[in-house]
Amino acid sequence: MSKLENAVPGYQHLVIEPYTPNIGAVVHDIDLAEIDAESVRAELRRALVEFQVLFFRNQNLTPEQHIAFAKVFGDPDKAKAFFPRHEIHNVIEVLEAKPGGNRFGTDQWHTDITFVANPPTGTVLYSRVAPPSGGDTVWASGTAVYESLPPALRVYLEELEAIHSFEHSGWPPYFERLPDGEAVYRQARADHPPVVHPVIRTHPVTGKKIVYVSPNFTDRIKGLPRQESDALLAFLFARFQRPEFQARLRWEENTVAVWDNRATAHYAVTDYGDQHRLLHRVTFGEDKAF
Repeated sequence: MSKLENAVPGYQHLVIEPYTPNIGAVVHDIDLAEIDAESVRAELRRALVEFQVLFFRNQNLTPEQHIAFAKVFGDPDKAKAFFPRHEIHNVIEVLEAKPGGNRFGTDQWHTDITFVANPPTGTVLYSRVAPPSGGDTVWASGTAVYESLPPALRVYLEELEAIHSFEHSGWPPYFERLPDGEAVYRQARADHPPVVHPVIRTHPVTGKKIVYVSPNFTDRIKGLPRQESDALLAFLFARFQRPEFQARLRWEENTVAVWDNRATAHYAVTDYGDQHRLLHRVTFGEDKAF
């Protein structure tokens, strides 16, 4: 392994460089297609919960290797969204924007698929085609957001629950573009009634507290009048937009990002116009996320 001046100490098998002080790390000198040793896999899992999002450059993965890498962290057969699927490997979702074609922009802060009772614990996103400019993804740390709050507000929030809703998200407009969108929408609505999650969650591995709301899926605070709920959520949502809590990735072809969906929210920047962008996504989960 190479020597890196600011490498994180305590890792025997990984060269890890912090990306920002609060969230993110780049993992150097690793081939994700060849990580059979359990000692390496264990350090990857440890690094993910420590840094919340990990970046890997210059990876060449087959679909099978992409899925195998996701299995380092969890079960790829857990919750999925509604993106098109890979023609052979159904657990891979295909996120593609073609020149002149329709695109679905996830350009709103969100934690993946919190409209289900047991959301995925993480995601592995693999860039196959990156636009020459634009198309970045930004992650924000729910842990850093929590730790920035006044102690009295933390105590208050820990007593609250929020309603997360599929219909509150950007998915219904997406279905309108599909040939059979109305039928797909009706089925999705029937399959995904609103669910309730605590506003503050405790990470099951690190024990750290997390602000667990996001604009794309959190509809309202349970038990509060709508005006009060909207004001409180707007305050919390704005906290995720503070740059000091964020890590912004400039995608290149063959870049991999893996993030802890329990501890982060993210935003896909749709500033790349008519350029081609293609990513393959595998979410992973556990029988119980929290």
